[in-house]
Amino acid sequence: MKVNSTTLVKSSLFILLFSQFTWGQNNKEIKNLDALIHYAKEQNLTIKNNQLQSELAAITKKTALGNILNPRIPSTAQVINNFDQQVSFLPGPIFGQPEGTYKAVTMGQQYVSTFSIQPQVDLINPGNIALLKSATINVELVNQQNKLNEQNVYNQINTIYFNLLYLQKQIEIFEENKKLAEQILAINQNKFKEGIVRKQDVNEAESNLIAIEDKLQQALITLKIQHESLRVFLNTQENLQLKEELKFAAQDLKLVESTSNLKTSISQLQYQNVKQEVKVAQWSQLPVLSLISSFNWQNQSNTTYLDKNSNWVNYNYIGLKLSWDVPTTIQKLSTVYSKKIQLEQAKNNAEQAAKENETVNKQLVLEYEKAIQQVIHFEKIYQLKKDTFEKNKNQFDEEILPLDKLLLSQNEFITSELNLASALANCGFSKYKILINNN
Repeated sequence: MKVNSTTLVKSSLFILLFSQFTWGQNNKEIKNLDALIHYAKEQNLTIKNNQLQSELAAITKKTALGNILNPRIPSTAQVINNFDQQVSFLPGPIFGQPEGTYKAVTMGQQYVSTFSIQPQVDLINPGNIALLKSATINVELVNQQNKLNEQNVYNQINTIYFNLLYLQKQIEIFEENKKLAEQILAINQNKFKEGIVRKQDVNEAESNLIAIEDKLQQALITLKIQHESLRVFLNTQENLQLKEELKFAAQDLKLVESTSNLKTSISQLQYQNVKQEVKVAQWSQLPVLSLISSFNWQNQSNTTYLDKNSNWVNYNYIGLKLSWDVPTTIQKLSTVYSKKIQLEQAKNNAEQAAKENETVNKQLVLEYEKAIQQVIHFEKIYQLKKDTFEKNKNQFDEEILPLDKLLLSQNEFITSELNLASALANCGFSKYKILINNN
């Protein structure tokens, strides 16, 4: 199927108009990557879930604090109808009857109403005391894990951000070279009319223009896709417009040290957490000393429930209780041994994480250093290709240089500028990756 330049231009204009129509609604300008990250803190669902997770961990700690005393007040209320009471036979002489006789006597009250309150607190509960420290470590662990999750979110934003800046720069490059390609085509068309050049030269010039227009169209479509991905990732209906230029986002080519120790910290906290779980399993098998009490009110009557004519009987007590669930079950014993094995695993993981953390920090710095060197080299190549193309363009205008060499020179110039833009984007991404991980 033959595709001409007019069709591609119309398609590109449609995409631009459609993009302007959709992006014109609820636009939000983003000054730089820091501003985008700040915006993400308010919008991203992962970050919101992290905040909720921290709240849950804090609630668990408060619960553990309250469980040290474990206050409880069991309360009961009951009403009993002894409709068929026990009958006892007592010696008759007690009631004035002859010797050897017995009298049937019903013992007790038919209606009994009782209210009881039994406040209790634990004075010494080793298992719950150990759980408080475990909950405290867990709060810090959850906060550190949430911080790591946030860093992952910010690094994803970092990737999308510099992809967008690179695409915007691509579009700028293709638009500039599209104008040059149009000029070259116009020159060849005029020369063809004058019989100076062949039809093949016109075809080559037009093919060159179509190729550039196609790349421009693809870049516009990809840019729109990336913008939609960013909106979904940030959970926003606003259309984000990046105002920073790529050259300014990656202009400070200075090495930055990577000092992140977050993963090491998480591994250490995981080790401490398992270590405390061993203590919880051991201390939970110790006796518990509790303060117990009981306050009771009882109404007894043979007439009705809660008889007003019957006096209430109160009986109360307060004391200490030592309870011990003797650790003889296989489950309790195996829990302790299992936790000790997990502790050894956590210790090994912490040591490995410390080594990996050091390696990752070195790699991040080396990647950034590599990106800086690439920018320096591609900048030099770009300047050389630009100078070559400008000189070849002048020679072509003076009818000294043939068309094929000019088009080859233009394509090399475009490639060098795209390579420079890609290197700048990678340099900015690598730098901010270190900065994000350091925070």
